[in-house]
Amino acid sequence: METRLGRAWPVVAIIAIFFGFLISKLGYSTLREWSAIGAGYSFCGMLWALAGPVMFVAGCWVLLTLGRRSMPLWLAGAGSIVAGGTLVVGVLSHVVPCSGPS
Repeated sequence: METRLGRAWPVVAIIAIFFGFLISKLGYSTLREWSAIGAGYSFCGMLWALAGPVMFVAGCWVLLTLGRRSMPLWLAGAGSIVAGGTLVVGVLSHVVPCSGPS
């Protein structure tokens, strides 16, 4: 059965699920240390904690619909853009720590 994504839909779904899980874990581990980190880093953690589950659920949605719907792909893409953009802006503004204590 040919779908809109061709044969790539299971790979796209598994990648979205995997990275959604990783981003969720990063966001939740950041938010666990809420009192020990600054407000900017807490905001980054909050965005990761929201973007990760969106990607995870969208990946599951692609698997359940067998790649026939494009909405979950848009949601997974938007979640990855939010997560990646948050990381880039956080690193460039020195909010997200990139190394250990100096």
